[in-house]
Amino acid sequence: MTQPAVTVIGGGVAGCAAALAAARIGASVTLLEQRGEHPSPLHQTELLCELVGRPDLGTADRTRANGLLKAELRVLGPAVLECADSAVTGRDMLTLDRLAFARAVTERIAAEPAITVVGEEARELPAGVVVAASGPITWSPLARALHEAAGVVFNFAYAGRGPMVAAGSIDQAAIFQAEPYPGADPAWYLAITEDEAEELGTRLLSGERAVPAELGPETLLAEESELAERVAEDRRHFMTRLLGGPRSPGAGRGGPALRLTADDRSATRFHLADLVTALTADAQREALAAAAALAGTEITRPGLVHRLPWVPGPHATLPTLQLRKTPRALLAGTLAGVIGTVEALATGTLAGCNAARLARGVEALEAPVDSLTGGLCRAVLDPPVGNGRLLQASFGMLPDRPEDQGRPKEERRAAQIERALAAAEAFAADVCGG
Repeated sequence: MTQPAVTVIGGGVAGCAAALAAARIGASVTLLEQRGEHPSPLHQTELLCELVGRPDLGTADRTRANGLLKAELRVLGPAVLECADSAVTGRDMLTLDRLAFARAVTERIAAEPAITVVGEEARELPAGVVVAASGPITWSPLARALHEAAGVVFNFAYAGRGPMVAAGSIDQAAIFQAEPYPGADPAWYLAITEDEAEELGTRLLSGERAVPAELGPETLLAEESELAERVAEDRRHFMTRLLGGPRSPGAGRGGPALRLTADDRSATRFHLADLVTALTADAQREALAAAAALAGTEITRPGLVHRLPWVPGPHATLPTLQLRKTPRALLAGTLAGVIGTVEALATGTLAGCNAARLARGVEALEAPVDSLTGGLCRAVLDPPVGNGRLLQASFGMLPDRPEDQGRPKEERRAAQIERALAAAEAFAADVCGG
């Protein structure tokens, strides 16, 4: 018997989650990796699921929305999270070895006989059931095809990242570890002096920029981060926001410190995570040289700002993540109106499950209202008043029940978590069995 066919566009987090979810339910999947013909400035490798931003999955704590959403995904579509488990380097915060994670997902998909990876740019929506999860590399003519299929114009958001540097090119005497707060995973920091911090701010302000022309001076980046060069306009804000971590130890130090995030288990590369920047690569190098410890540093991946197209949900999508105008097509990841790695996993998993159902001729299902996955997808259709931004999961997306009224917050939260996990269990059985 021929397996029902699904095409997934995009080999990032959402696309890989969609492909694995659809294959799990019995679909034959063609995964189009958009970078096959046109290399992306956001990526360094040809691996699937290469994270282009922060290399972490947030917290494992289920009392936090990020942790609860992951707990639901352990039931609904665990494959990508299982790959992440093999690459986790943190304890409380699930920081990942970025390339080890990408390799694990790439190997997982290569080992799945129902998935065929094709390095090819999608220039139109393929025939049949399709999941669009191409994120920031949704280029024309695919963008035009999606515009026509959705019947609405794209919205745009902007995301940024700080530079990544080779650890061996940093003065090792300036690197130290400390808990950012009591009981937290120890974090890496780079000690600098007050004078170096002042000079760093000056160079950030004066450096040549490569900001997208349409990015306004007041525009916040996705996840509400700020460009370091904007923060540097206010010296006090700069010192407290970017350099306000643990004071550096050691004789004669005791000054500010830049936070470092290891990119791999061996800490051979560090992200300067708080220095989100739109300076050119040369200007970044010049700015970092303000600190003696970074004077000869090798930037292995420059910081940058990039554009994220997304489809405004209230007029275009259904809670199943199908397009209203073209219900054979589903959206996932930032295209669906969400931001964050776990949110990409959630929408990719639901879109993949529903794509497999549609391919075999049964209706797509809405994730249950009591689940955070369902709450996230409904929030895309009915965002908070005044919110025109990409969404992240929050407990406010879960319904209040009459029986919870008057109970302490901790008890209400515990009841929401219990209902969400039970709803996810029941939904997983419906999706796989329906």
